[in-house]
Amino acid sequence: MKAKGSITIMLCLTLTIMTALVGACFRSVQNASARAVAAGGADAALYSLFGEYDRELLERYDLFFLDGAYGGSSLKLGKVTDRITYGMEKVLETDLMKTSVRQCGLTAYCLATDSGGESFRRQAAAWARDSLGSQAVSRLLKQAKGESETIRALEERGENLQEGETLEEYDRMLEASREADTGEAKSAEEEARPVPGDENPIEIFRQVKKMGVLGLVIPDSKDISEKQAEISGFLSRRTLLQGLGNSRGRPEDAGGSENLLYQEYVLKKMGSYSEPCREGDLSYQVEYILAGQSSDQENLRRVVQRLLLIREAANYAAIYTDPVKRGQAASLGLTLASAAGVPAGQQLAETLVILCWAYGESLLDVRDLLAGGRVPLVKNQGQWKLSLNNLPHILELLREEGGTGTEGMEYKGYLRVLLYLSLEKEDTEVYRCMDMVENVIRKTEGKGGFRLDQCLESAEAELILTGPQGQEWSLIRSYGYDMRGE
Repeated sequence: MKAKGSITIMLCLTLTIMTALVGACFRSVQNASARAVAAGGADAALYSLFGEYDRELLERYDLFFLDGAYGGSSLKLGKVTDRITYGMEKVLETDLMKTSVRQCGLTAYCLATDSGGESFRRQAAAWARDSLGSQAVSRLLKQAKGESETIRALEERGENLQEGETLEEYDRMLEASREADTGEAKSAEEEARPVPGDENPIEIFRQVKKMGVLGLVIPDSKDISEKQAEISGFLSRRTLLQGLGNSRGRPEDAGGSENLLYQEYVLKKMGSYSEPCREGDLSYQVEYILAGQSSDQENLRRVVQRLLLIREAANYAAIYTDPVKRGQAASLGLTLASAAGVPAGQQLAETLVILCWAYGESLLDVRDLLAGGRVPLVKNQGQWKLSLNNLPHILELLREEGGTGTEGMEYKGYLRVLLYLSLEKEDTEVYRCMDMVENVIRKTEGKGGFRLDQCLESAEAELILTGPQGQEWSLIRSYGYDMRGE
């Protein structure tokens, strides 16, 4: 006997609705799964893209940047998007939802040189922070602030010493004295009345000022680099490529601590006179960052002149405030003025004696720094090198071996403060540092066209995707090298 069955219209309608609901739920789950896989795939693709960072930059300078030129000479954004698409497709090909990439484009990207090289500076500072540790950073920051304030004040005083004007005034005084004696004006330089024994420190000072400063302060046993570079094509002097609206700019806490960390990076990674770089077109890279000239000699000369100015101001103040030294200078000033036949010019002669004495001491200071010694910013009596009696023999003293100072800052310490002061004013030094990085990397085989303004620090990509039912949606993802450790 066969059993008979039946289904009501109500049940049929109910099953139809349930089937539709189950199908809708399945499609919803399928779409959600496709979107989730696509989102993960996009993140993986960008992570994979930036995993292709430039190995030379990392190994030589501990910097993470993606060479957007891929070893070529021009930025290849099309290849960047192709790499994102490729990475995305490798993820999606294992997906059962059959999602595909229809289009990929960059909506934003940041280059190493954007915003004054901010991403470069940030990575450099992060490396220094990780290398030094928080306690060392705090100690260095406190020390740097005190030293920078002192050197800033000394540099301003040095610029106001006006030794040239004082010397001209002294020459006019001598000419007036001769005219009164003979009725005929003659050259002050030719006819200056010397102190007995031709040991007039003012005339020796005049002669020394005409000599090349590097020849005076560089030890005879040490050579000066003769390297020169064609800087017209350097990063800091050419028109740079610009990123597309993805620069994060300087963090809110950027300032003294970041400048300190960045300059520590520069001192560790760049060559200088005391530790020359053997790679690249220039060996004295820190001096180039401070001076920006095309030869090692000229960069060193400008830094030495700046150090002389600082030391001269400090030594002038030390003499002026020391009663014993001030008394010796006043006595010699009276002797010189009397020998010139103008006793009333004692004050002017005394000022010139102090200037000569301070400059002579400064030459010995800088010689010691370049020979590996140390010199305190402000000296006490026991740290003074040059007596007034020995001032006429300054050229002989400069030929003696230097580097004997054991107290105060070394040459690199003075460079540290000069960098710190320069970074407070402008970003030029950051670009010059990038000049040196770029120049060295270009010496690597196959990297002759390397440019930092073609290196990506971060990027934002928009992908147009096609889902399993043919629907389309867009997905925006971003990634970058965040080295701040925040």
